[in-house]
Amino acid sequence: MNGTTFGRYELLRKIAAGGMAEIFLARQWGEGGFFHDVVIKRLFRHMAEHEKTLRMFQYESRLLAELSHPHIPQVFELAFTQGAWYIAMEFVDGHNVADVWRAGARAGHAMPLPVAIGIIMQACEALHHAHERRDRAGRHLRIVHRDVTPQNLMLTRDGVTKVMDFGVAQTAARRDTEAGTVKGTLSYMAPEQVRARPLDKRADVFALGVILYELTTGTRLFRGSDVQIMTAVVEQGAPPPSIRFPEYPKDLEAIVMAALARDRAQRLPSAAHLAMTLEEFAIRHGVLVGPRNVARYVNLVFPYEREKEAAVAMVAPQLEVVGDADSSGAWEEVEDVDISPHDGVDLDDSGIIDDLDLLAPPHSDEVPVDTDQQGRAMPTLPPDAFDDLLDESTSPSSEDMLPPPLEGFDEERGDRPVVLLEGPKRDGTGEGDYVRDLERRLEEEDGDDD
Repeated sequence: MNGTTFGRYELLRKIAAGGMAEIFLARQWGEGGFFHDVVIKRLFRHMAEHEKTLRMFQYESRLLAELSHPHIPQVFELAFTQGAWYIAMEFVDGHNVADVWRAGARAGHAMPLPVAIGIIMQACEALHHAHERRDRAGRHLRIVHRDVTPQNLMLTRDGVTKVMDFGVAQTAARRDTEAGTVKGTLSYMAPEQVRARPLDKRADVFALGVILYELTTGTRLFRGSDVQIMTAVVEQGAPPPSIRFPEYPKDLEAIVMAALARDRAQRLPSAAHLAMTLEEFAIRHGVLVGPRNVARYVNLVFPYEREKEAAVAMVAPQLEVVGDADSSGAWEEVEDVDISPHDGVDLDDSGIIDDLDLLAPPHSDEVPVDTDQQGRAMPTLPPDAFDDLLDESTSPSSEDMLPPPLEGFDEERGDRPVVLLEGPKRDGTGEGDYVRDLERRLEEEDGDDD
């Protein structure tokens, strides 16, 4: 794939392919040695022949172009070249939340609670931006993502969460008119979304609540066949986390259940409200939920070394002093200088620096003395000056807030990105009768509401 030209881009490798488009890592070249890595989402040529599919593809790019937020990938262009429509957008170098969770579980590093909360808080900020966005005429777009899942939340190696794939988003500019159609992923749909009722931003809040529940308990919330999931979402609701794990923090449980309220009138009213309540929880418990904490976990479970590309490097081979300089003051040229921030530092299972001596001044019987520019003595603190700060007994520990043992959440997911429910099933399994009965009861409830 390396060296394949597509318009003004060089396609480096294929990242993924779906039913509608294929995705490539590409490089855009400019003058003076300039280049920029991007993602090319290229619509299959045969799909472009379907007017509805092409409109959906074009609308996704226009919608993303209206959004400008650090937790939403930026779109650079929508164009047509070499017989194919494509979108050029920001390359997010990282892994989705589902993959990160599974990698951590299999490596014996369950995702700490502060990391899970930090991920959801960042996703909340992105979705709040989308929910409140107005178009260039000042009209409210009323965006509802409708497919907020762990697979659509990407984590970069800097600990930044990116909300991906607005392909099935509902907006005031494009509402679905197909009767009886449900779009999204059943396991993360709000009850009103399963019922194909009109949606607002609270449907995305429910999806965030499901993900928060799963990340903090280590279990899938809604599992089973489509019919079983529909029944659980619409009729049963979510069991409190403390039923499965009595040690679950009570104030966090209250937040989770408020996000998962079946009646959206009782649900947290916005993603911003969910973010604020989680931030207050973190402050009360003294835990760190920022991107740096997320980054440390991602790099712990996905050790990474960037592929070297000497031909496009900006920095010449580094110079490093080896031993004492000779009489000529010569420097020895070293091709690959390792400047890893953890060089020589032992990390424990959580990625925290294990040897606290590395954080303190060298041990000495005497108080070390330094001098200022005028040669005056400047006494420094003794080695034990920071002992209170380093005392684990006086500082909160994320180890106390780890999720309980796994129960099915690390399984390979079979969720379908888009589910279309066009009528009852008639497959001889008996599910058809149940679906018809469920639909009848939902219609009766809708009639009562009216």
